[in-house]
Amino acid sequence: MRLLEVVFSAGSPEQARELEAVEILRQVWVQHFHLVEGEVRRRDPKDRPPGAIRLVTPHDAEARGSVKRDTCWDGYKVHLTEACEPDAPNLVTNVATTCATVADSVMAEVIHAGLAGRDCLPAEHWVDAGYPNAAQVVAARTQYDVDLQGPIGADTTTQRGSRHGQDAFTIDWDRQQVTCPTGVTSTQWHHRRSQHGLPVIRVRFNPADCRVCPSLRDCVSSPKAERRELTLRHRTEHDTVRNARRQQQTDDWKHRYKIRAGVEGTISQGVQRCGLRRSRYRGLDKTALQHQLTGAAMNLARIDAHLTETPRAATRISHFAQLRPAG
Repeated sequence: MRLLEVVFSAGSPEQARELEAVEILRQVWVQHFHLVEGEVRRRDPKDRPPGAIRLVTPHDAEARGSVKRDTCWDGYKVHLTEACEPDAPNLVTNVATTCATVADSVMAEVIHAGLAGRDCLPAEHWVDAGYPNAAQVVAARTQYDVDLQGPIGADTTTQRGSRHGQDAFTIDWDRQQVTCPTGVTSTQWHHRRSQHGLPVIRVRFNPADCRVCPSLRDCVSSPKAERRELTLRHRTEHDTVRNARRQQQTDDWKHRYKIRAGVEGTISQGVQRCGLRRSRYRGLDKTALQHQLTGAAMNLARIDAHLTETPRAATRISHFAQLRPAG
């Protein structure tokens, strides 16, 4: 604060205020602190800018803060993709670095574009729950001929799992009509945008039909609602989500999904052996270069282990678990 007061005082040269470092420091100050009756105080989190534009340090204008479950960090995020053939080393095939606030849900297409550029696209791509959604799964299949596999978010509607859930309604895509479980047909079908800007279909039933239905209160979520309304994805995405949720309930899919756990070992190797979690540089481009070199280093180590027939390390057992009596 004292430095900024001096720089912006009447007697300071104007060129000093135009320095990039000074402007970044000013933004950090404005975003995180303010004066209350002459006393410096931290801003309430609600009064700070969104994470995507909020600076976290004057030393790196591109670093951002993020939270994932119980982990908080400032900086960037790296996405690792590896091959998982049974008789070959698990080589890292793609490394993508982003700001910490970029959602995993937009990265599948970016990763596939990178893999396509090196002719490394897989037939199947197994990812964790943050990556797949209807749009990404469809894009992977239509643009890259990749079967994107991962847990699709569960149905969160109030009626999910009941006889009035969305799956209980019959959709006639050609006639643009929906029939409810009691046999009543919808009267409105409109193409709209969701609150996130995604294309959706709004379906409404006639209030005159719904008001006389004995199941109305179980069918709607609001106590004042007089008719049922549905929000549908477009047909390809709708069918994709429905089929994916059905598959993910099978033992076969759950068994096949276990293969994704291997990348956790890759992340651990990158962190423990190569310092992946600490950036040696400032800025997104230089940090991305570090991550690329880290991926190359892990590949060299894995190729060496494969050629020398060095067995993979077994899962580490904690000291506490080792105290458990045998038998």
